[in-house]
Amino acid sequence: MLKSPLSLALIFGITCALVPVSVAANPLEAVVDSIVDGDTVTLNQGGRAIAAQLACIDTPDWINGQPQTNAQGSKDYLTSLIPVGSSVQYYDVGRANNQTLVVIFSQRQNINLQMVAAGQARLHSSYGRTCRNSAEALASAETSARSQGLGVWGR
Repeated sequence: MLKSPLSLALIFGITCALVPVSVAANPLEAVVDSIVDGDTVTLNQGGRAIAAQLACIDTPDWINGQPQTNAQGSKDYLTSLIPVGSSVQYYDVGRANNQTLVVIFSQRQNINLQMVAAGQARLHSSYGRTCRNSAEALASAETSARSQGLGVWGR
């Protein structure tokens, strides 16, 4: 899918420097073990499996084995950003539903923000608290994706 030059500039400009609030100064390193859905992954950190939920975002899920609209598209897009076996950096920003809430970076790109900017995720209602440093960028990315009818915002 082609993106407008404005979208690409927005994505590039806001993804390189955003770091979540209230986390260690240095990110943790891990390898992607599996992509469960568009906002859930399993990470391997030195042999330890981490069930991780991408913080501040929400993607369509599978309910009773049936995908919601764009569930597979969101999962596929996340897989294209962080394929199984790839090395990532992440910030642990809390816990919810027995999962670690994370903001993932790959090649200096904020993956959580990339998902929103591409229209493959919506903002989770907690984004203003959990991701205070990037809340404005996340909201702007969602507004842009929505106005362009991308991904979950498709018309």
